[in-house]
Amino acid sequence: MQKLKSIIAKWPWLWMAFVLLCVAAFFLLRFFLPPYEFIPPIVAALGSIAFVLFWHLSTRRNIQQYVVEMGMSLDKGLSQKMDSLALPYAVLDDKGRLLWKNSAFRNMLKENGRPDQFKAADIKELFPDIRIGDKAADGTPSSKSGGYVSLGDRIFAVRQQPGEEGGLTALLFIDETEHVAVKETLEKERGVAGILYIDNYEELLKHTEVNEHSLLGALIEQQIQKYFQPVHGIVCKTERDRFYVFMNHEGLGRCMEDRFSLLNQVREIKAGNTIPVTVSIAFGQDGKDYSENLDLAQAAMDLALGRGGDQAVVKYPDKVDYFGGKSQGETGLTRVKARVKAQALRELMALHENIYIMGHARGDNDSFGASVAIYRAAVSLNQRPHIVLNTVSFSVRPLWERFQASADYPRDMFLSGEEALAQIQSNALVIVVDTNRAAMVECPELLEKTEHIVVFDHHRQAEGTIRAAFSYVEPYASSSCEMVTEILQYFGEGVSPLPLEAEAIYSGILVDTNSFNDRTSFRTFEAAAFLKRSGADLIKVKKMLREDFREYKAKAQSMQSAVIRDEHYAFAVCPAEGLDSPTVVGSQVANDLLNISSVKASFVFTEAEGRIYVSARAIDEMNVQLIMEQLGGGGHLGSAGAQLDGISLEEAQAKVLQTIRDMIQEGKI
Repeated sequence: MQKLKSIIAKWPWLWMAFVLLCVAAFFLLRFFLPPYEFIPPIVAALGSIAFVLFWHLSTRRNIQQYVVEMGMSLDKGLSQKMDSLALPYAVLDDKGRLLWKNSAFRNMLKENGRPDQFKAADIKELFPDIRIGDKAADGTPSSKSGGYVSLGDRIFAVRQQPGEEGGLTALLFIDETEHVAVKETLEKERGVAGILYIDNYEELLKHTEVNEHSLLGALIEQQIQKYFQPVHGIVCKTERDRFYVFMNHEGLGRCMEDRFSLLNQVREIKAGNTIPVTVSIAFGQDGKDYSENLDLAQAAMDLALGRGGDQAVVKYPDKVDYFGGKSQGETGLTRVKARVKAQALRELMALHENIYIMGHARGDNDSFGASVAIYRAAVSLNQRPHIVLNTVSFSVRPLWERFQASADYPRDMFLSGEEALAQIQSNALVIVVDTNRAAMVECPELLEKTEHIVVFDHHRQAEGTIRAAFSYVEPYASSSCEMVTEILQYFGEGVSPLPLEAEAIYSGILVDTNSFNDRTSFRTFEAAAFLKRSGADLIKVKKMLREDFREYKAKAQSMQSAVIRDEHYAFAVCPAEGLDSPTVVGSQVANDLLNISSVKASFVFTEAEGRIYVSARAIDEMNVQLIMEQLGGGGHLGSAGAQLDGISLEEAQAKVLQTIRDMIQEGKI
């Protein structure tokens, strides 16, 4: 049958070839015949070609259909079996048009209100999602609906048996409607596990009258129970500020749809408390069982607390979703945590002779100053630490040169990444400051050389967090320098930075707070006072932080290029040519743009080293950290950034603006 089909499909072209030979012969006769005798044969030949083309295009499909029907009728047994097959079965040509279908296929069309028409019946008209010829390894045709196609209210899985190139294709339809419904029900009923913490319970009690403590706790628990009751969640209280939550997949989906409105509801609770109630919520999903989901939930809670609390985190085995986190974390009134961390760090440092300290790539004053503070702590234990520094930026260079010129410090105080890798040992201690992401450190390879890693950072945690044996991440802190200054005060008696070190640490606080204008608390000023008592010369620091003339001009050009998008978002481009630290200049421009009255957030784009650096800033009307996280970056609510590869400046601006619009529409910011 296949051979016969092939001959019938090709013979019209043989006729055309024959006619073309005749036309060529007529053209040769032109030289032997008069014009009036030559024209009629030419017209006849061209008419024959047109007729053959029309006949071929209009009758080829009918011939294919006739051949298929004739082939089925030759074997009556086969024809009867195929026609009586309980499953819908059809044969298509290479264009996806129906040539033959059995009774079950016709009944399928009839039951779903489709006329049983052979002519001009294209499989795409019945199943728009199906893709003939583009199939999976198991023979299932691919479709937009994930392997299933639908007709009316029924869902079918399709198996296809393709023929040779340009040949016929057979389709077999299997009704999977009930199977899909059961699968969806089981998916909705799949269990998930969660954890809920009241972030500031101790602080709440301190700011609430004693006789109101019981009422406050009861109102919080009542609000939590009330929120999870409609989604059939089971809430188990384990401590006065700790809860376990169990529910099904559908219930969690509903909580995610309303973006965990419980975060806002608990803030409205008033029972004599002078500060708002905040909670952190964490769920694990898509684990093998409740135990694995609970492990995922605990990891999610670590992220939520590391990002400052007051948010919900849903962790899957391969991704994380964040909700809330729109408010600034509360600054702790006591330094108990700092004291505990200082003692733990002291004990850990005493066990390791080889200590390497590093900040993030393209280090700034905060990472440099924090590294110097940790260096002083290690030296006080008679250890010989090293600071890993590959690139010395313009803002850091004056301090670095003073350390290099001072006789109080060894020549190997600073090492490049290559030098550190050449001498590091497996039992070395690596301390990371001013970042908690492995991809952003000065030398990522160092993290793979040892399991003993410590992290000090003031940025909110996100995906790609360093797996540290010991970490101190406080998003409420103004800077890493503020955090390590408190560590020094509790590290041991008599431990105090030298004047040059105090100036380096102070410069980090000064830069990250924009001269004490952003994200400052009473603890920020207490840290600055301690550094002043340690000998920091504020005039020297101010002189060291003066701008280079090229940077001053670049800032002016950036401000001139600024435009306001969607009425509230300032966009600017910072030139990088001739600048030692173009990203630092970009962040300064972003800070300056916030002085415009109508601006809620500013975004400055800097092209350097083959990528686009985005500096994002806001005061209190928008969380730029959430925006930058959508682009693979991170930071703080009011200060964040991201790095974009493989796109131009114009594309980067369009991408950020579209991200803002999408997140506003979805209610994420």
